[in-house]
Amino acid sequence: MRYILLLTTCVLTGVTLAQPVRYRSPNGISDKKNYDRRAIRPYFLEVRCGLTQFYGELNAQAMHGIAGMGMGRSINKQFAIQLDYNAGSIGGEKRTFFNSWFVNEYNTAECLVKWDLSEQFCEREPGLTHISVLAGLGQIWFSANAYDLGDNRLLRFTNSGQSARNPLFLRWGPAKGPRGIKKTREGILPLGTSVSYTLLEKMKIAFEYRFYLVRTDKLDATSGRRLINPEESESYSDTPNDTFSFLTVSLQYHFGQKKK
Repeated sequence: MRYILLLTTCVLTGVTLAQPVRYRSPNGISDKKNYDRRAIRPYFLEVRCGLTQFYGELNAQAMHGIAGMGMGRSINKQFAIQLDYNAGSIGGEKRTFFNSWFVNEYNTAECLVKWDLSEQFCEREPGLTHISVLAGLGQIWFSANAYDLGDNRLLRFTNSGQSARNPLFLRWGPAKGPRGIKKTREGILPLGTSVSYTLLEKMKIAFEYRFYLVRTDKLDATSGRRLINPEESESYSDTPNDTFSFLTVSLQYHFGQKKK
């Protein structure tokens, strides 16, 4: 995945150098700001790939890959609403006390609001490069396993034949519902920032860092300084929730016409 990310960056850099985009203010007068705040092409599609990083008990890093897609609509030049789907994995290890490593395969669905800071605060037309921040709500579905660092024995897990669903927004108490679920379901709060650059008239490249607050301490198949299974059939622990992040490169295709 790292080599794919590097190759993608090199190819897109070459395209940019080969086909430079000449910027011209929409009002045709130097770079004076155009106060028509409607987006020229309000709809967009996006594909991304990158690397993940985990923060929790087993936090010695082992960066894994992520791929995703999204679609959205610009409300105006400053704000846009975006729906995302991502699939990837996170991993890490800890030798002291736990002597284990883990891998977590997950999927997320997210609803995001993006705020273009360049459009908001630049006194003149911002040009080809735009800096944005984003935040939203979402849900993650995951299955995590922790293994012994010596012989790769399965030590802990989040899902088994006894796993049942923890009701959303329930902090304490046993899980309810039918047994044998394949993936744990939890709420997430994504926060992030991105830098985009216009490659062609309808095409942009973007580099994005996104940080996730997850409502669980089980992302690494470990909950607190305990060596027991944190599977979903048990109650939550009282230890801090886990977090993770990703760094991606994406291509955005913008289309549609603003209303007259």
